[in-house]
Amino acid sequence: MFFFYYAGILLYLFFLRIASLFNYKAKLWLKGRYKWRTQLELIPKDKKTIWVHCASLGEFEQGRPIIEKLKLAYPSHFILLTFFSPSGYEVRKNYEYVDLVMYLPLDLPRNNNDFIKGINLVLAVFVKYEFWFGYLNKLKELNIPTLFIAVRFRKNQHFFKWFGRWAQKQIKQISFIHVQDEISKNILKGIGINNAIVSGDTRYDRVSENAEKAIKTAVIEKWLINKKCIIAGSTWSIDDDLMLPWENKNYKLIIAPHEINTARIEQLKNKIGKDGILFTELNENAHQNILVLNNMGMLLSVYKMGHIAYVGGGFGSGLHNILEPAAFGVPVIFGSKQSKFPEAKSLIEAGGAIEITNRLEFNNAIEFYSNAINYERASKSCIHFIEQQKGAAELIMKSIHEILNNK
Repeated sequence: MFFFYYAGILLYLFFLRIASLFNYKAKLWLKGRYKWRTQLELIPKDKKTIWVHCASLGEFEQGRPIIEKLKLAYPSHFILLTFFSPSGYEVRKNYEYVDLVMYLPLDLPRNNNDFIKGINLVLAVFVKYEFWFGYLNKLKELNIPTLFIAVRFRKNQHFFKWFGRWAQKQIKQISFIHVQDEISKNILKGIGINNAIVSGDTRYDRVSENAEKAIKTAVIEKWLINKKCIIAGSTWSIDDDLMLPWENKNYKLIIAPHEINTARIEQLKNKIGKDGILFTELNENAHQNILVLNNMGMLLSVYKMGHIAYVGGGFGSGLHNILEPAAFGVPVIFGSKQSKFPEAKSLIEAGGAIEITNRLEFNNAIEFYSNAINYERASKSCIHFIEQQKGAAELIMKSIHEILNNK
């Protein structure tokens, strides 16, 4: 089976090289891996190394509480962070809580052998679904402890189909799998995998930490002039029709589009018209009712200033992070296509979120939260919900301490 596995990876590489001729991300993916062996030489051979791997930026945020705790708990160890995707590497290549950030070499026999044997590795931590079976096999062969964290399984995943038995065999090689819920643990138990620990979702720890550190943006506070605002975070063009044209005179609107390329910003400007202004143009004389965030990294601090949050992605692309606004006690609204996001259903049941399907329901949700009693209940529900779910990072670190104490 490894023959077919590696053949599939080579086929992926072939198509990626073709794509790189006209796709910038594919080009970055290839270019970033050209000199990975040279990068590996930066790691001292006599230093114990902890390797953390994330697919992209979303997985990094789930792994971040663990990475930062590792750096504090094991300052003498070398912390290596790898990414599969350029969207993770390019944003976090200078991340201060690790000693080196690099792309994961493609999972081929020579690569995974040279990579793992090239460093004094004492622990490998994979975030969520990065099941690279060549690496896992090599780690097992060399008796290096391997952890997976923040994993959530569903019965319809390919691992649990009739053709997934080989993959199941590889998963059994993992030292510990920290899963998000009992359902995931029971799914694994049902196929004879008993190395799972229910620790929860590290995102709750992360958003809680973010809420404590977030600072309001002064120029936006002046623009608001003590008026309440609705934050539309990580939106796509399909979300625009719910809000635009903006007709609610009781609130200002801040839109943080998921993509901040020229085409998307121009699209928003055309839809909004004269009632909108870009953040890069914002000044103390601005009178518009709609603000478009056209730069990266602002959404978190803006949620802190919000009264209500609409989170995009719930109409097709995949629901974005609803926990960030909830951590500030900001009630959330989102689209109805979120069956793969259990936190959405849980937050609705807790009383901190409303699911919608159209513009009318969007306006009704805002009206509901405009009632002071409804708003206070929802806000408290959000904060309580986040507090109740925290603690995954500590449980995972307990496993790591037990492993490293024996190394």
